[in-house]
Amino acid sequence: MIPALLRSFDLRRDQRDPEAIHEAVEAGVRSAGTNLWVLIFAIFIASIGLNVNSTAVIIGAMLISPLMGPIVAVGYGAGVSDFALIKRAFRTLALFGLISLATATIYFLLTPLAQAQSELLARTTPTLWDVLIAFFGGAAGIVALTRRETSNVVPGVAIATALMPPMCTAGYGLAQGKLEYFGGALYLFSINAVFIAFSTLLIVRVLRLPQRQAVHDSVRRRARLLIGTAVFATLLPSAYLAWDLVRQEFFREAAGKLLTEAVADPRILVLANTVDARARTLTLTLAGPPLDSIVERELQAHLADMSRGKAQLAFRYKSAGQIDLSTLKQELRQDLAAGLPNDAQQRRLQEAQMALAGFTNAQQRRREVLRELQAEFPEATEITVAEGEQRLATDSVPQPTLVVGMRLARRTVAPDPKRLEARLQARFPGERVSLLISNLR
Repeated sequence: MIPALLRSFDLRRDQRDPEAIHEAVEAGVRSAGTNLWVLIFAIFIASIGLNVNSTAVIIGAMLISPLMGPIVAVGYGAGVSDFALIKRAFRTLALFGLISLATATIYFLLTPLAQAQSELLARTTPTLWDVLIAFFGGAAGIVALTRRETSNVVPGVAIATALMPPMCTAGYGLAQGKLEYFGGALYLFSINAVFIAFSTLLIVRVLRLPQRQAVHDSVRRRARLLIGTAVFATLLPSAYLAWDLVRQEFFREAAGKLLTEAVADPRILVLANTVDARARTLTLTLAGPPLDSIVERELQAHLADMSRGKAQLAFRYKSAGQIDLSTLKQELRQDLAAGLPNDAQQRRLQEAQMALAGFTNAQQRRREVLRELQAEFPEATEITVAEGEQRLATDSVPQPTLVVGMRLARRTVAPDPKRLEARLQARFPGERVSLLISNLR
């Protein structure tokens, strides 16, 4: 039973004649005529698809693109020691690459739609997963190419490996002067090219296709060194980027869980949050007085534990008078339009109600303080009571502050600032008090 099972995995059972395989590979290396025009048309189609964020259009461009032909030829040529084919394939690939880049750049210079869409941005940060896609896609492609019967594998490989979009994205980067897009897209194309060729080489060796010429051992060693260097030089940056992506995803997940717990905590009223996954920082904007330092440290430790590494949790506090009621109202409308669960809508409504009540109370208290100070210090020519923020050298974030300014007439004895500040602090617990007293000159 086991021998029968092993025979079912034998790739040489329905393999084409080696000469037929060689002719099929050489056909993909031709740079003049049909292949060149099809490439230009495919680049325009892919650029339009990226520009309007249409996945279907991008897939169509990938299906008709001839870019994969010379890449497969490089791997095949290395596998059968056909160095003349490798040289032609590199020349064709360089020509195809330059034409693709020029065509995409021209399109993105002319199009009025300059905004980078999600389909385009997805081609700017390649990772280890792109390496795996290119490797297995290339393996599937050469297996299909060496079969007697045609199949739908090759179109699927063209879609999976996605050679066209990175070149179009690189053209967008040149046209818009965004070199980070240009570099990221070219790196993704390099990953695809290197690992499609590498997997093709391995499958050709597994199939034991006949060598096209005899090769000296020293040449063989240099070729292996060159191939190994290219593979590892392409692989290592993508491995780091994949690790960084995993760290960011862990942090986003942890930040989401902590935010859910914070919203459910009756002691905490979250007005807004900002997640910076790259810097591993979550910033919470809370309503009301500052949390106890012990609670802040517990939340910080909980976030670091859930995110599996170092994480920063920053707090910003807003008093009732500092809450933007119009923003809360707009967010509530967006929640209703988005059809969020009732508990989320109820929470946002509660925030708006609290903000409105707090704003009214704080405004009333400021008016009362203003009237009291005017009655107590009739010699004052100007009294100001306002809400603000203050950040001292020891503060990590700005703190809510009640600002009281008083300008007295010339030669008027100023009140004791410490007593007045203590009295105001008792009226406004949870806020700092900044007292400014001056005399007219």
